[in-house]
Amino acid sequence: MFLIAALAIALTNWFNYRQTSQIVLNRTADYNQESVDQLSAKIDVLLRQYDQASQMIAFDEKVQAVLADPTAKPGGQMQVELNRYLAEKIRYIAGDMLLHLFGQNGNAYISNESLQLFWRQADDVSAVSWHAKMEEMDGHMLWVYGPAWRDGEIPAIIGARKLKDSRRLTVLGEEFVVFPVEKINRMIGETGQRIERKVQVMDSIGNIVYSTEPREIGTAADQGLFAKFGGNAHPFFEWTTREDRQRMLVAYAKSTYSGWTTIAYFKPEAVFSDASQMWAQALLTMVAGIGIALTLVAYFTWTLTKPIRQLADGMNRIRKAGMKPFDRPFASREIALLYSNYNAMVQELEEVVQRLSEQQISAQRAELVALKAQFRPHFLYNSLNLIYWTIEDERPEKAQEMTLALSELLRYSVHPSTDFVTLGEDLAQLDRYLLLQRARFGDQFSVNMEVEEGLERQRVIRLVLQPLVENAFHHGLEQKKEGDWQIRVRIVRHGDNILCSVEDNGVGMTPAELRFLEASIHQDQVFEKKGNGIGLSNLHRQLQAFFGKGHGIRLLPSPLGGLQVVLSLPLLETEQQSPLNAGEKGEDGAA
Repeated sequence: MFLIAALAIALTNWFNYRQTSQIVLNRTADYNQESVDQLSAKIDVLLRQYDQASQMIAFDEKVQAVLADPTAKPGGQMQVELNRYLAEKIRYIAGDMLLHLFGQNGNAYISNESLQLFWRQADDVSAVSWHAKMEEMDGHMLWVYGPAWRDGEIPAIIGARKLKDSRRLTVLGEEFVVFPVEKINRMIGETGQRIERKVQVMDSIGNIVYSTEPREIGTAADQGLFAKFGGNAHPFFEWTTREDRQRMLVAYAKSTYSGWTTIAYFKPEAVFSDASQMWAQALLTMVAGIGIALTLVAYFTWTLTKPIRQLADGMNRIRKAGMKPFDRPFASREIALLYSNYNAMVQELEEVVQRLSEQQISAQRAELVALKAQFRPHFLYNSLNLIYWTIEDERPEKAQEMTLALSELLRYSVHPSTDFVTLGEDLAQLDRYLLLQRARFGDQFSVNMEVEEGLERQRVIRLVLQPLVENAFHHGLEQKKEGDWQIRVRIVRHGDNILCSVEDNGVGMTPAELRFLEASIHQDQVFEKKGNGIGLSNLHRQLQAFFGKGHGIRLLPSPLGGLQVVLSLPLLETEQQSPLNAGEKGEDGAA
């Protein structure tokens, strides 16, 4: 029971940890997804601003006129004037932006001398891998990563589109918008965060436009991750990074305007740190609880087993040192009740022996009392040992049930009445005994009870059936190593007698052993040589003491495969008493 309880607590804590971790993960996913969406939207707003500014300039009448003029030559007056005009326009719109135009004849026009496009000639830029994709955009802006020049090569963001005539929609040239990546760096730095993360921004062709780790800017993105974004990936998933092969949680948002993907990476231990602390505290609490429970179990087991062991040892020494009552308090109600019944039995047996000795009763009655004094401690001792081992097996609830059953057995055996009871009462006593045996052997044995109708109210001596079933267990079934155990009890009329048959499918006996045992039972010796309790010879002598030489025990091979013991008892009326009991009740009302 303790192990089951500990396992249940462990499973409960583990389930709570899993639930808590999932809740934390879901909340983190929601928060970070919202953060990534906001960041992607801010980047889109920035790009749209540059896009709108470039469109205003591209559709300016003066710009359109210069690009449409076939007479414009490189280095000519028209190029100088348009460069100056572009510089003035850009100064009022975005001072950190470069506007670079290529006409159809290859003329280049720039708005800023300090920040320049990396490719100076139209033929150079047409050889770039993304140039073909720009032509597919049909005048819409293509945003990609690309280098720029400002006192050296710097990472930059490039917007490229085909420039068309505002009236005829014919292509006049190409327009390029350039601004440094650090513009996005300032924007991402302004976004709040709860846990440590790494941020990347990929363009639509798979290059890393921005990263919180500067060494990654301008490199090709992880193709596996880039392909996953192109499919139907969940907004929040696990991924192993290409650079350092770490398992990371990934949140991303893909822009419908620019085609860029904004990605945030989180370490799982950072996400689950609070849940891990809660799990560690739960484990510590569980270990402490198990330690306390083990201490309590050990203490209560010791308090239960010690008095049971003492009582069992006392019953084992009955023949050598006599019976002595126990006078001490007990914490357990069941143990106190067991000791009370034991003391009552000891007192009654002592009084009976002393009274019969003083009255110098006949040898037959003295022998009968001695037999009873040996018989009752026999099953009590065995039952106490069974309860002891049940407690040792850590089944305290079962031990309590067995203790109460044993208490009823003792109450029945020491009841201040005649030695005769109804067969139904003795069968009820047998059921209590079988309850104790089932507690020990479980479903290993089965009992088939057949009682002829009308015999339950017939008079029999106390405890006439239990010794036979007990011997069937001890000498027959417990010696059988394999198979199910079977016991069959049959009680039928046979003329003026009642035949009580108890048989088992135990190890049985050879014909020679059976004849030898039956001969020893019918000898004049009352007690068996073995000192382990009442035997068949004692029960045979007890039956003959009550009912005469014509009744007793017979042994036969059982059809079940083991031994069959048959008792022959006289058929008595319910109100009738034996001659012995009639005299006893008149004297003191007790056997």
